[in-house]
Amino acid sequence: MDKINYQLITIAREIEGYTQKEFAAAIKIEQGTLSKIENGLIEKISEELINKISYVLNYPISFFYQDWNPLRIEGHYRRKVSESVKAFKENKAKMTLAERHFNILTEHIELPPVNFPTWDVEHDGEVSMCAKYVREFWRVPKGRIDNVTELLEQNGFVIIEIELYETDGFSAFSNSGTPLIFVNKNLPGDRYRLTIMHEAFHFILHHGKKIVPERDIEKESFEGASEFMVPIYEIEHQLTKLSISKLMDLKAYWKMSMQAILYKARHHKLISESQSQYLWRQFSAAGYRKNEPIDIQKERPIIFNEILDTYLQEWKYSNEDLKNLLKFNQIDEWYFNKGIKLKLLKRSL
Repeated sequence: MDKINYQLITIAREIEGYTQKEFAAAIKIEQGTLSKIENGLIEKISEELINKISYVLNYPISFFYQDWNPLRIEGHYRRKVSESVKAFKENKAKMTLAERHFNILTEHIELPPVNFPTWDVEHDGEVSMCAKYVREFWRVPKGRIDNVTELLEQNGFVIIEIELYETDGFSAFSNSGTPLIFVNKNLPGDRYRLTIMHEAFHFILHHGKKIVPERDIEKESFEGASEFMVPIYEIEHQLTKLSISKLMDLKAYWKMSMQAILYKARHHKLISESQSQYLWRQFSAAGYRKNEPIDIQKERPIIFNEILDTYLQEWKYSNEDLKNLLKFNQIDEWYFNKGIKLKLLKRSL
């Protein structure tokens, strides 16, 4: 590609958290000039300006000359109500680039087969029935699921840990049809488990379906994930006469947050509204709404690490080779989880 790809200036700028005004000031040009560049109205950019853009963003110059139309990734979020427009743009741009990396890296790698059912709430039944069906489909035994991440990866989901802002997770199909789950790498263990299962239920319930606006798809995915991980028919006898200490014990066993369990108890009317409000007040007084007791060990995905391991160990790529392949300097900060290795992939040339 002879000309600079102006769309990639926007992508890189948003990933690095610059507004257009902030970035124009950083590279010492007028915002109007930058706006024209990003909209393709100025085709010839001086070598000096390209070098400034590359230096400030810490992206190799080759990144901006890729023949790639970076359509923003589309899918479903588990996001906070307070997510700002800036954070939304940054997260979208970051995941769009991560999907591009995934597609490049897996061109000659065969991934585990995709194996999950789909469910239409309007025709197949309510979400709780779906959760029970998925447990049977995946032959999950009764009781706690010790490693939700491993279960999803064994069934063809690829989980990519990435730093997201004001957002827990996101789900989308890659260009090759792989179900991708992006998850905020900074989540605590219990929230991490619920988030990736929440995104998995978006694939089961919503992706590829026409959903009427009246349906609350985030609520449906949360209910599906919660019921899949902690079936009400297994726990309802433990949800009466709840206390903080009892919720701690339940969290330690089921590896689900005390708040999610309390919500489940109230949702199924196993405790009264007044009992629920009393417990929520205790949560607030103890600071448990933001920081619960009982740490759940963080699970780690394996497949994406194995893909990187294939390049570095089996195919003898250096870190520099990998950066040149992806035209990206920050692969260490974005992707590497050291010490994780499990042979799940097949390689093909």
